[in-house]
Amino acid sequence: MRYFVSYARRDNSTERLREIGAFLSCTASDVYIDDLEPHLSGADRVQVVVDALALADVFVAVESSNYLKSEWTRWEFETAFRMGIEVVALRSTSTLVRAADLDWPWPNYSLTGGAAHPQ
Repeated sequence: MRYFVSYARRDNSTERLREIGAFLSCTASDVYIDDLEPHLSGADRVQVVVDALALADVFVAVESSNYLKSEWTRWEFETAFRMGIEVVALRSTSTLVRAADLDWPWPNYSLTGGAAHPQ
């Protein structure tokens, strides 16, 4: 099982990202967290992220106040839905919830046609 972790940088320290990685590693064989990955000098970092997203079995959106305010995280979020990747949210309580669950952290988003759209 491969997890792709999407997060707002301004809300998540490196230490928090390490904690998330350790938590998710209990149930996944591979956890991609961009800021914890070694990047080759000269590599196209955007392409690296796109490739990692394409390989993911599960997309994990880390709940935070700025998550959907970032253009990049919104793109990742919506792209995961369009690609048919299972999308879950990692709540601040360290629980994973699916988009259909009552405690989904972004209730102002509905899932229509496989993509997230503001209501």
